[in-house]
Amino acid sequence: MEKSYRYLPYFFAAFTVLVIYCFNQSYFSHIPDFENVISPIGNVPITITAITHFHALMITIWLLMLIVQPILIIKKQVKWHRLVGKASYVVVALLVISILMVVYQEQTREKNLPIFAANLLDFPGFLAMYLFAVYFRKKPAYHARFMVMSIIAFLDPALARLNIPGVYVGLGLWALLFVIEFFAGKTYKPYLIGLGYYILNLGFVMYMMFANQPLLDKIWHIFFKN
Repeated sequence: MEKSYRYLPYFFAAFTVLVIYCFNQSYFSHIPDFENVISPIGNVPITITAITHFHALMITIWLLMLIVQPILIIKKQVKWHRLVGKASYVVVALLVISILMVVYQEQTREKNLPIFAANLLDFPGFLAMYLFAVYFRKKPAYHARFMVMSIIAFLDPALARLNIPGVYVGLGLWALLFVIEFFAGKTYKPYLIGLGYYILNLGFVMYMMFANQPLLDKIWHIFFKN
């Protein structure tokens, strides 16, 4: 077992705290009544729906699973680690459904191409890294690193609540992880794969946003045309 495993629960726990902090104004601070909720993005009133609650629940469960999984490895509870891993198939499927429902809810309320463009970057990024992690589940070094990269996609929507460009933070984190692993002579190839994917996807999304908005608008209408 790599020594770095012992730090993963702290990494995932810190990320969970960051997500809660970022969504405190627009969600967590309003528990349990959820009245007079103001979004920090634009400082406009928002309505919290059952879809919002479902999405928040699935995100929370997913983040807690990420904290628990490396702990089980550290404690040499491999059987439980695999069991939780199999349960993640259901959790991620429900999480994906919740993401799609939230995107549909928000875009049908008000068309917003910049946010839709961000969705096209973040959602596929999360799903791709998770699927890579599942594919490499029998190669622990690769598996763990793809799981780490799976949360980078959540930086953008979280940091947007603090008016911080999460895209650049995510890109910087991806590059930092690759550089650290490369110069330490460790398993850097997963980060190279992830960074390459992220740059290609980012380039495509930025091309649509800044050079070909009609294409982005056409894709929007495919999903949300009444």
